[in-house]
Amino acid sequence: MPTRLSPALKNYDWGDIIALPDFTGQPRDAKPWAELWFGTHPDGQATVQTGNGTSQLSEVVGELSFLVKLIAVAKPLSIQTHPTIAQAQAGFARENNLGVDRAAFNRVYRDTNSKPELLCALSDFEMLCGFAPIEQSLALAEKNNWFELARHLKLTGLANTVRWALEEKNHKTPTNLPNHLRIVGELYANTGGVYVALLMNHITLKAGQAMFLEPGNVHSYLNGLAVEVMSSSDNVMRAAFTTKHVDLQEFFATAKIESHLPQQVTQRDSSTHTVEYEIQNAPFSVQKITVNSAMTIQANNKVELYLCVQGHSGSLHQGQACILRQHEVLQLEKDSVVFRVWGN
Repeated sequence: MPTRLSPALKNYDWGDIIALPDFTGQPRDAKPWAELWFGTHPDGQATVQTGNGTSQLSEVVGELSFLVKLIAVAKPLSIQTHPTIAQAQAGFARENNLGVDRAAFNRVYRDTNSKPELLCALSDFEMLCGFAPIEQSLALAEKNNWFELARHLKLTGLANTVRWALEEKNHKTPTNLPNHLRIVGELYANTGGVYVALLMNHITLKAGQAMFLEPGNVHSYLNGLAVEVMSSSDNVMRAAFTTKHVDLQEFFATAKIESHLPQQVTQRDSSTHTVEYEIQNAPFSVQKITVNSAMTIQANNKVELYLCVQGHSGSLHQGQACILRQHEVLQLEKDSVVFRVWGN
């Protein structure tokens, strides 16, 4: 029998007060619902109902190597990046040796995992992702009379310009900001993060499209609803646009500050109903199943997670998730879309 999950709710200030409650059929409570975590990470464990009452998911299936989230973005997230597994292991040990409590505000490494992320848009989803070619950024800066930004790009290059923007405190918000950054300019006026955002690729995914973010990728989500699949990690190096802890030393140590335009993930039909997300070297696999008539799925892996993102699938309603252990089966019904995730 499938094991139904109750996710951990995260009320971050960038969340949406409407999107996730409505998506999951829950009453609105006037709080910003940012993320629903379906996994076993200690910072937000899903729970399940057992014969003995409510139990943490890890007590039922052990520790999952992956984490699935529903996220709703109403305000920009921090400009951030994530470490490699080697960086995470070293950073976690270093902070432990320094005696920094794992739940402390200034703790950067909360576990020993890297955090590659697959983002699958459920609506139009706006993001900043990676840095644009320097020639493109320079032309844009000169066109809009962002003279100081242009001068730094010409004289010092991309990486040093990003460092100047984040380390220098005496900035003035540029005029003529593009539409996608106007809210950033209002919320974070006169901060260097605005200059960094001007140097990044602005990407809008349509519903159904996906992007894979490897460790070191610098990004910020701006607006939209999505499914995220990642390693079971909460290691985030923040640089700007946040009230959470900013650690520029760790950000620069882990970020890839180079021109790069991430490509959308290729989606390959593996059967009539199933699409595979082709992601290289990821510690998890993801499928999207479109159900048009009754079908039965059997789990082939030790633990698999199923998340319904559209319609009523019999065992699952939109916004609900369950766990299957190897050889267990799930009955799906018509007119629904379900994500299937397992660890590699």
